[in-house]
Amino acid sequence: MNFDFTICTPVYNRAELLPRLYKSLLDNCVDNITFEWLLIDDGSTDDIDSFVQQVEFNEQVSFRYIKKENQGKHSCLNIAFEQAKSELFLILDSDDLLALNALVRIKKLWAKHKSNPKLAGVIGHCLTMDSGELLGDKFPENEMLSTILANSYQLNLAGDRCDFIRTTLLAHKKFPIIDSERFMPEAIVMQDFDLDYKYLCINDTFKVVEYQQGGLSDSYARLAMRNPQGMVLRFEKILNEKGLLRQVDSKAKIKMYGNYIRYLLHSKRALVANLSSINKYFPLAFIMGCLAGVSLYVKDIKTIKE
Repeated sequence: MNFDFTICTPVYNRAELLPRLYKSLLDNCVDNITFEWLLIDDGSTDDIDSFVQQVEFNEQVSFRYIKKENQGKHSCLNIAFEQAKSELFLILDSDDLLALNALVRIKKLWAKHKSNPKLAGVIGHCLTMDSGELLGDKFPENEMLSTILANSYQLNLAGDRCDFIRTTLLAHKKFPIIDSERFMPEAIVMQDFDLDYKYLCINDTFKVVEYQQGGLSDSYARLAMRNPQGMVLRFEKILNEKGLLRQVDSKAKIKMYGNYIRYLLHSKRALVANLSSINKYFPLAFIMGCLAGVSLYVKDIKTIKE
């Protein structure tokens, strides 16, 4: 069966949060909506089994529970990309909720635009769970076409957003698995689509978020420092693709080069050899980025020692 949506929830020791997420899925169960929920357990050690049994007996939700060894969230997404059977794919973390009627609104919107083969999906907004306020900036226009890179680094829109991605684009994508690292930025895969596709960006809210203490969002900076090779890959892909780098403004180009240098230094990889392999499409930004990267690395080291 092909579904309207695949909702993927990677989870690691968050069993206590799953009931409220599950309720938000049930609240989106209406007759004209079909979705599958892939709950992918990244080697949790808490009591998730009792919750899983509860969901398995509910015929309202097409549910698959997959338990695997701990390798990080990105490894869970690799499994979901292979198994998803839907038109649109959504990552819904264990501390997220699906907004009421979100799937109805997205399905109606997607029906009008999905025939465009260059459309990668739909991007909307998130609300904060504690205040109910919009997380980040609105798009300057409603139902505008843009990319993830351009939204963040050309329009300079702050805040996390809710991305529904055309599932067929993800079918053959895979995050690299690095044995020594358990974190990898989602942009390593998602930014690939910015080269040839655009998203329909809409000023509507589809997800409610709560950042848990010690979670990925809460500790992103330290995670990046401890898992630098994934960060290197993220910036390397952008810097070597002129079509992607053109989608960010001048200041962001410097940041891209700077962060590449920064995480190269953290990774202990050969600095000169790696720098020689990077295309210098924007030489001034590269030079300034080198200086910024060393400065950021020194600052990181001081932070780690504190």
